[in-house]
Amino acid sequence: MLKRFCSRESGSAGNAVAWCVVVLMLAVTGCGGDSVPEEYSGPPSVSGTVTLDGAPLVAATVSFETSESGPFRAVTNSLGQYVFENEEATPPLGKYLVRITRSADPEAANSGSELQALPARYNSKTELIVDVLAGQNPIDFQLTLVSEGDGIDE
Repeated sequence: MLKRFCSRESGSAGNAVAWCVVVLMLAVTGCGGDSVPEEYSGPPSVSGTVTLDGAPLVAATVSFETSESGPFRAVTNSLGQYVFENEEATPPLGKYLVRITRSADPEAANSGSELQALPARYNSKTELIVDVLAGQNPIDFQLTLVSEGDGIDE
């Protein structure tokens, strides 16, 4: 069949060449079936690392909050990494205020003390805002200690 379309007998030489080019392009490029990724439909995955002046921030609580839902909380490990472990604990799609808290004294952390060891801009007066999107959400926070004019939340 291709021979018939590409031969001079099927009409003008221009049409034959045009058909041959179209058939060749379809053969080379295909129809794109498997090359188009499927849209992700599962719950979002949220994780990341929290550092303080470049060092991992250990035993900090990372809270994602909105006026409608939350807070959704995760705690950093010895490498400063946090992850929302399951679907119920993971923030759904949307924009969130993030508050990062840590007790000034590790012993106080075990007792539930509310004393903060971080500047207010990371917790009570947070400036941290993130968007949780569909799929993977690696969200890292690089925090710095007190800058001039900034107070520690107490």
